[in-house]
Amino acid sequence: MKMQTIIHGLKDPVYLLRRVAYKFYELRRPDEPWLSQDAIRCCAALLNQEMVGLEWGSGRSTAWFARRLKHLHSIEHEKGWHEKIRERLKEFGVSNVSYRYIPLDHDPNLPTVPRYEVPPAYVSVINEFAEEYFDMVIVDGHYRQACILAALPKLKAGGYLLVDNTNWLPLSEWNIPPDWKLVHRSSNVMTETSIWQKPVDSPL
Repeated sequence: MKMQTIIHGLKDPVYLLRRVAYKFYELRRPDEPWLSQDAIRCCAALLNQEMVGLEWGSGRSTAWFARRLKHLHSIEHEKGWHEKIRERLKEFGVSNVSYRYIPLDHDPNLPTVPRYEVPPAYVSVINEFAEEYFDMVIVDGHYRQACILAALPKLKAGGYLLVDNTNWLPLSEWNIPPDWKLVHRSSNVMTETSIWQKPVDSPL
């Protein structure tokens, strides 16, 4: 456990207990994504093996989502992590993932913005696919606001957009169209996860 977590816990013992409880939860379920627990259950109910998905930001989620989808496209910007997850997918026998390493076009410590004059390759990779191609898009990596804007027209009518760590900004600043229904929002001690559904008659 990180030192800043311990310091925070000394000031707020309830927070520390929740962090410890969550750590035990993670250890008991090593294959679950790093999302809120209720969001994981929501995704398990929403997804089926006729669907195609894309995720920005790989990890434990990659094999988990792949097992519940027909095919998953996964984008990762950290080379070492990409190699680790690639080996993990091989180890698990997961073969329905198109897994790509795409480095960032900017210093990762710089703040990101919703729009770039020249879209980063990490974001624009989704433009290789047709409009309304995906049933679900998971945004849990870098350039999050830009990824959301790029994903909107690529989701099928009725498709799902999952954004992790939505507690980082007010919901309005994630630039989700107002007619998209927020079908799920939950949090745990580590994160908040939100899921929107694209309307059937959406122009995007």
